[in-house]
Amino acid sequence: MKTMQAPEKSESKEIRLFMVIFDFELERRQIPGFRGAVVKKVGQKNVLFHNHLGEQFLYGYPLIQYKTIRRHPTILCINQGTEEIVKFFEKADWDLEIHGRRIETDIRHITFDYFLCGLSPVPVRYTIRNWFALNEANYAKFTALDADGKKIDFLRRILVGNILSLAKGICWHVGGDIRIEMPNLPKHHLISFKKHQMAGFDLEFTANIVLPDFVGLGKSVSRGFGSVKKG
Repeated sequence: MKTMQAPEKSESKEIRLFMVIFDFELERRQIPGFRGAVVKKVGQKNVLFHNHLGEQFLYGYPLIQYKTIRRHPTILCINQGTEEIVKFFEKADWDLEIHGRRIETDIRHITFDYFLCGLSPVPVRYTIRNWFALNEANYAKFTALDADGKKIDFLRRILVGNILSLAKGICWHVGGDIRIEMPNLPKHHLISFKKHQMAGFDLEFTANIVLPDFVGLGKSVSRGFGSVKKG
């Protein structure tokens, strides 16, 4: 008699998502300036906007993230971040000063929704852009690997870790194994970041997990890196 395999135990987590897309255009490399302008508008005391406490960086998963979507600057807020963003909109005006240029802003698109994160019984296809997967030490280990399969496994483990970091940041106990497949070894390109050249990856992958569009994975997600999208 064939033994039936027990279903995988998992826990879902409902999160709140708020996204605002502004009506002016911005290059991706200008996102740090956009972020700085928003922080200046709301004040340094509002920590979720910049993730610093004095001179100390807070390493928790950023609940306010700055991005561009079709060249339009965007702020994505998660859970507590959806409450903090009110401190921006309660200002008398929303004008921003970016790299010495004052910009009168208006809203192009705004959404607020609930999203259920969880394991999926079927693989979900994703793309991720400008994924900062590797610090300096890991990059050396990655380039030293002598086969594409080994490099894919290396990146897969890091991506699983990135998803677990997101889960921890939103108080989500995944409750099961995260399985990721990459069809091929993604090419990487150099991106200027804080006066350094960093390796960024654009890749496609499938995973047995459901994530919201535009949420960030990896390093520097508050500055628009590592944005995920289904499909």
